[in-house]
Amino acid sequence: MSVSDALANGVGVLVTFVPGGLPISLILAMVIIAKRMQRAQLLVKNLTTIETLGTVNVICCEKTGTVTQRRMVPRRLGFADEAVELAGPMSGHVDGSGDPALRRVFETAALCNAARFDPLSAQLPVDEREALGDATDCALLRLAEHLRPQLGRDEPQYSRLLTIPFSLRRRWMLTVCKADSGPPFVLVKGAPETLLPRCSQVQTRSGALVPLSAEMRARLEGMQRNWATSDGCRVLLLCRRDFDSSSNGGVAANPLAELEDKPAALHALASQSVEDLTVVGLVGLVDPPRDEILDSVGRLHRAGVRVFMVTGDYAPTAAHVARQCGMITGATVDGIREAMARAAFGFSDKQPAGATADAALDRHSTAQPACCPQPPGVPRRRLSIADSDHTLASRTALVVSGPELPGLRSEHWDAVLSYDECVFARITPEQKLQIVEEMRARGLIVAVTGDEVNDVPAMQAAHVGVAMGNGTEVAKEAAEMVLVDNNFASLLVAIESGRLLFVNLKKVIVYLLPMTNLSEIVPSLLNVVLGLPIPLSTFLMLVINTVTDVWASVLLAYEEPETDLMLHAPRDPAVDGLVNVRFFVQAYGFVGLVQTLTGHVMFFLCLYLRGGIGPGHVFLAFNKWTDGYQGKTREQLAQLVSMAGSAHFMALVVMQWANMFVARTRVLSVFRQNPLWGPRSNPLLLVAVPISVAVALFFNEIGWFNRVFLTGRIPVEFFFLPIPFAVALLVLEELRKLAVRRHPSGVIARIAW
Repeated sequence: MSVSDALANGVGVLVTFVPGGLPISLILAMVIIAKRMQRAQLLVKNLTTIETLGTVNVICCEKTGTVTQRRMVPRRLGFADEAVELAGPMSGHVDGSGDPALRRVFETAALCNAARFDPLSAQLPVDEREALGDATDCALLRLAEHLRPQLGRDEPQYSRLLTIPFSLRRRWMLTVCKADSGPPFVLVKGAPETLLPRCSQVQTRSGALVPLSAEMRARLEGMQRNWATSDGCRVLLLCRRDFDSSSNGGVAANPLAELEDKPAALHALASQSVEDLTVVGLVGLVDPPRDEILDSVGRLHRAGVRVFMVTGDYAPTAAHVARQCGMITGATVDGIREAMARAAFGFSDKQPAGATADAALDRHSTAQPACCPQPPGVPRRRLSIADSDHTLASRTALVVSGPELPGLRSEHWDAVLSYDECVFARITPEQKLQIVEEMRARGLIVAVTGDEVNDVPAMQAAHVGVAMGNGTEVAKEAAEMVLVDNNFASLLVAIESGRLLFVNLKKVIVYLLPMTNLSEIVPSLLNVVLGLPIPLSTFLMLVINTVTDVWASVLLAYEEPETDLMLHAPRDPAVDGLVNVRFFVQAYGFVGLVQTLTGHVMFFLCLYLRGGIGPGHVFLAFNKWTDGYQGKTREQLAQLVSMAGSAHFMALVVMQWANMFVARTRVLSVFRQNPLWGPRSNPLLLVAVPISVAVALFFNEIGWFNRVFLTGRIPVEFFFLPIPFAVALLVLEELRKLAVRRHPSGVIARIAW
C-alpha cells in the first residue's frame, strides 16, 4: 500500500469512528419528540430541555391558575358578630337599602381593586361578564357588582386619588378615594395576619364600629382559619381609615385633602396611614381545582415525581387545596417542628424507645427559629416515636410557612426536602428562589411553574422553568417551556416525552455504533496487521455512515416505549447516562461482532466464488497482492477486491435490517412489539429496507461510481446470502431477551443494556 493510500484509509477510519449520521439522527429525534409535544399544546424553546424533562423528580407549582381554575368566587362574608354565606344569588343573603356595613364592603371591594369589566360584556349577567385583571380582584369586583343593587339609588360618584398595588412583600393593596366632594379616605385589603395587628376597630353587621379587643381579634382569626380549613377559602381582610376632621375644625384638617394634587407626598402619607384601621369585614374566596389535577398529580406520584405547592396563600388554605388536588394524601400533616425533629433524629426509622419530638427539640434548642414561636395557649404537640400511628418515619406530608424558613440550617432543609408531599405557604419570591436552590443543592431535578413576574427568578434557577399560556410575557420569555393551553396534565406529556426521548436516543445510538465503529474499523486493522486487502473502501464506509443508516435511525425515533414509562422512577442523570459499559457490550461485543464476522465471511466467499482465491491466500498477502498473484493481473485483483468489498457492504446493509429490529426493544420480544400492528407498531421502519437497497444499487451498479470510487457490482447471490446471518442475529437476540425476562437477576440481565 502506498503512503497516499495509507493516509486516505487512515482519514477514512477516523471519520467513520464517530457515526456521521449520529448528529443528524439525534437532532431529528429531538425534533420528532418536540413536534409530538407541540400537538399536546406544549411549546419547548430548546430541544435539550426535552431530555431534562425526563429526569425531573420534583415539580414546584403555584396554586392559583396552575392547579386551580383561576375562577375565584366569593363564598363567605364575615363581620364582627356574623358570618354570611354567599353561595347562590347575593340578594338572598344580604339586603337592605342604604346598609352602612354593606356600603363599606362595597366601597372597599370596588375601589381597592385593579380589575375592570370588559365593556363588550356589559349586557350579560354579572357572573358571566368577563373581568380583566387578577383573579382575586375579579372576584371582589363581582362581589361589589352584586352588592350595588342593595345600596339604593343614592350611590355617590367615587374618584381614586392614589393606588398602591398589592405586593407579596407587603401583602396588602391601598387606594385613596373620595366620594363626590367629601373628604378623602383610605381603603386597604390584604392578608389578615398582616393587617389585623394594624387595626383598632371592627364593624358589626349593623354597621356599628366597636373596638378591636383581643377576644374579637381571636374571633376573626378563628373565622379565617375555619374558612380556610373547611372550604379552602382565600381570606382577605377589608379595611378602611376615615380621618376625623371635625375635631380640627373642618375638612381641611384631613391631611389627605391637602395633598390631592401632590402625588409623591400623598403616596408617602398614604403608606404611613396603614395604622389605626377599621376592619370592614372578611371575604372568603374559593377557587375550584382544575378538573384534571387530581388524576394528573396521582399519575405524577406513580411516576416517582414529587409535586410541591409553593404559594403565597395562607397555610391552611394551601393545605386544603393541596389535599383536594392529591398533593397531600396522608391522614396527618407535619409542621416545622416535626421536620426539625426528623433532622434531630437523623432520619433514622429506629429511635430510642420513648423518644419524642419535644425531647429532640430540647436537645437542639436552637432548632426553633425565633420567627415562629409556639402560639400562646396552644399545647405543644408530642409525637411518640413508639406510637406506630404517629411515627416520624410514617409521615409523608409537611406544611411550612414562609415566616418559618429563616433560620433553618442545612440539616433542617434535608429534613424538609425528605418529605414526599410538601406545601410551602406565604412564600415570597426570594423564598421561592431559596427553595429551588436548596433542592438543586441536594441533587434534585426541579421544574418550576409560574405565570407572574415574581415567579421568574425561581423559574430561571430551576432546571426547567414552565410558564402558563395565560401568564405574563415576562414569565413566558424566561421559561424553557410554555403550557399553551394552561392544562396541568400537559406536564405528564412533557415528562413522558422526555423519558421517551432518552429511551429512543439509546436505540438510535445502539443501532448506529456496531456498524460505524467495529464493522468499519476492523477491516482497516486487518489490512495493517494481517495483510488483507481492505474489504471495505473508505467511500463505502462514508455511504453507510451518512446515507444508509440515517433512514432507519431517524425512524427509530418514532418508536413507542416497551412499557409505561410513567410507572418508572425518574432516572438519575449522574448515574444512568446515555451510554455505559453494558451499552458498549451490546453494541460491540454482541451485535458488532456478529456483523463484522458476517461481512468478512461474505468478503472471503466472494473472493473464492468469483476469483478462486481461498482465505489462506488472502491472509498475510501484504505486498504479494500485485501482478501475477494467483495468476491474476493487478487490474483483475483490484476488480475482484472491489466486487468482494461491495458484497461486504451489502452484507452489512442486510445485517443492519436485523439490527434495526434488535434495537427496537431492550427486553420485550419482537413478537410482542412487532412493527406492523398493535399499539406499539412502527410500520415506517419497513421503509428503510427498500431505501437501503436502492442506495446500495445506486453506488455499486452505476459505472461512474465504479470508476471514480472503485466500487464493484454486487453479485446477485450476495443480495440473499447474508439473510440467514441476519435471521441468526435476530434469534440470538430473542434468546438473550428471553433470558433477561426469565432470569432478571441473572448474569445476562446484569450485563444487558
